[in-house]
Amino acid sequence: MDTKGSYGPIVNTGSKILEEWKGNIRAGIKYRNVFGKARDWSRNKNMYRGFWANDVVPVNLVYALGRSLIPQTYFRNPRISVVPKLPGYTPHAAVLERIDNYLIGELGIKNQLKSMILDCYLCGRGMGILGYDTEYGFNPQFMSTEYSQDTSLTSFNKEGELIEYTDEVKPGMPWFLRCNPLDFIVPWGTNRWEEAQWFAFRKMRPLQDIKDDPKYKNKSNLKAPYKHKMEGSENRPEVQMRLTEENPEKEWVELWQIHDKKTGRVFVISLDHDKFLRDDIDYLQTEGLPAVAMGFNEDPDFFWWSSDVRMIEHQQLELNDIRTMAKRHRKVALLKVLYDKGMVGKDALVKLLDGDPKAAVEIDTGSAGDIRKAVALFQSHVPPDLMSAAREVREDVREIIGFSRNQMGSFEESSGRRTAHEAEIVRAASMIRVDERRDVVADILEVIMRKQNQLVFEHWNEERVIDIVGPDGAKYWVKFTGKQIRGEFAYKINPEEALPSNQMTKREDAQKFIELGMKVPGLNTRYVMEAYSRTFEWVDPKLLFPGEGAGRSPERPMMFSDLQRMSQGMGGTPMSQGLGGGV
Repeated sequence: MDTKGSYGPIVNTGSKILEEWKGNIRAGIKYRNVFGKARDWSRNKNMYRGFWANDVVPVNLVYALGRSLIPQTYFRNPRISVVPKLPGYTPHAAVLERIDNYLIGELGIKNQLKSMILDCYLCGRGMGILGYDTEYGFNPQFMSTEYSQDTSLTSFNKEGELIEYTDEVKPGMPWFLRCNPLDFIVPWGTNRWEEAQWFAFRKMRPLQDIKDDPKYKNKSNLKAPYKHKMEGSENRPEVQMRLTEENPEKEWVELWQIHDKKTGRVFVISLDHDKFLRDDIDYLQTEGLPAVAMGFNEDPDFFWWSSDVRMIEHQQLELNDIRTMAKRHRKVALLKVLYDKGMVGKDALVKLLDGDPKAAVEIDTGSAGDIRKAVALFQSHVPPDLMSAAREVREDVREIIGFSRNQMGSFEESSGRRTAHEAEIVRAASMIRVDERRDVVADILEVIMRKQNQLVFEHWNEERVIDIVGPDGAKYWVKFTGKQIRGEFAYKINPEEALPSNQMTKREDAQKFIELGMKVPGLNTRYVMEAYSRTFEWVDPKLLFPGEGAGRSPERPMMFSDLQRMSQGMGGTPMSQGLGGGV
């Protein structure tokens, strides 16, 4: 339900309200630092990066587990299914499903989810921000009347130069970006994300870009106290480890963008400025706040959850200590020689320590009579308990994370052979926790698409064209607007186990499918051949079956109303997802 119209103009220029928000920001930072242990995140990231002391022999389990976790958790080719909740909305669902799967690839959502999974692993929480048209807050007041009614031109200054630089943010399109957990806060005491009254995230922008952005106000006296992009009010540890310096002449401002559920408004403030820079209706609040929060290790009391790295930190340090100790023992274990002074000359000693296995050294034992009293060789050993201790530490880590050796890309150690049934039981048990994580990612992707669809319904006012598979199994190009496809839908993503796939395996699967499908009466062989032809780089599927009539080519799209009549004429047969094309 859109309730934005119920809020009148609120001008929060009073210093009291501004100071309250500044206090809320500082309290949110403290909440994250105290219960999320945010000050430890830098150490977690440095372990992942491989930053260790020079005298340490590391076995970087943090990196190894992280790189094993991500491929088994994210979706290589995420696909979403859209089902109407009301009768008569089958064509709406078909178009919307095609749009959603197009947006997943076009907006790079897969890569953003991968980064969020890594954030969960290192920091306990992965945060994502949703938006539309412009990165720094959408306002339809600035919609273009010449370029496109679906877009604004606030990403350019008066000279036509860009003042926003993120490639995934495109004019007239929804977007989704991962937010660094160090830049994200919720109110003090928030337990669950769904109950958060507001959230805020931190952005560093050049002062000149802020002055050129028409969405901001009260900026004439705005100062830029920072010279580097990574600086800010929190004195973050990363600033001390900068590898490259920003332009020392560029001035940066630390902004906090606040989305408030209570008032339905969006605010932008700077802790170093005495006025609101933005105070507008929040047009991005559709089905809740325009953000998502991901996590795998739930905490029953606090919003900030524990990271996997925190759980294995002591084991990581213990394993490093074992390897470092083994290194020192190996140095001590070098061959040592004791000899009676005067019994062995310098030349003989060189032969004695030489690597030649045939070296012979003449020694005059004199009255001693026993050569062992003249020369003694001794060599210490590396304690074998170190190896068993290292194995125990690795087992502890695998038990904590829930990964087997096989899931990390190596064979499981075993004293004997296993039957196929036993191997399947072990595999299924080990996948339980991985499947749970994949299910979390699937839920997050569903929420993202649900929120983005609301933005599409509301702001895609101009006609756009996309291709779908019609009720007769043929491909049609359909012209539509956001309001025409508005409806209530159910979304589903199956978090299946991701197996390695390449062009050869896809072609083999397609051949098996064709052989099976040819036995089915009434199969649309044209659609099957188009799908199969996509496995060959030298074949253009569009040239196999040239389109004829309305809707059979992007140059002659059919109207959405015609698609509705077609669906009704064929009994409302559900339409499957189309291939290719774009919005």
